[in-house]
Amino acid sequence: MARAYWDVHRFRIAPQVETVLDQAVENGRLEILAASIASVAIDGGEIKAELRQRGRDALRSIVVDAIVVTTGPAHGEILKSQSFLSGLERAGALTLCQTGLGIACDLHARAVDENGRVDPTLFIAGPLARGTFGELMGLPQVTEHAVFVARQIETLLSRGEANRLQAGAG
Repeated sequence: MARAYWDVHRFRIAPQVETVLDQAVENGRLEILAASIASVAIDGGEIKAELRQRGRDALRSIVVDAIVVTTGPAHGEILKSQSFLSGLERAGALTLCQTGLGIACDLHARAVDENGRVDPTLFIAGPLARGTFGELMGLPQVTEHAVFVARQIETLLSRGEANRLQAGAG
């Protein structure tokens, strides 16, 4: 429950972007809604969406140029969101971290399997490693973590373990 509030309020928007967005709202070109998408259909080149707005029972129909979903990953369901992640979970190679914020990994960003074993060739980067590394949602933090993971891979390769990486990728 608190995660949604935190996700919305933790970062400030750049003033230049805020000005553009404010003008678009004032001109009626942009409307920001708290809603879930009930359905979407493309009809004759138009995108028609049915929205379930927060706090309202009736659906709202809108026609839009684009749909941008900004909820971020459903952390508790991330392993079910992509078939390759689901497959790795079924195989026991991936599991959720203890906090439920992402995928279990060690302090070197290596995946931890369902039995607590570290896979030296499978790395977790970005927001899905935040259960281990803390806040990894802002661009600076994600960039720093990507560099960290790249260095971990570089270290692995410099030890002559490239064959292990290639074998793990297949």
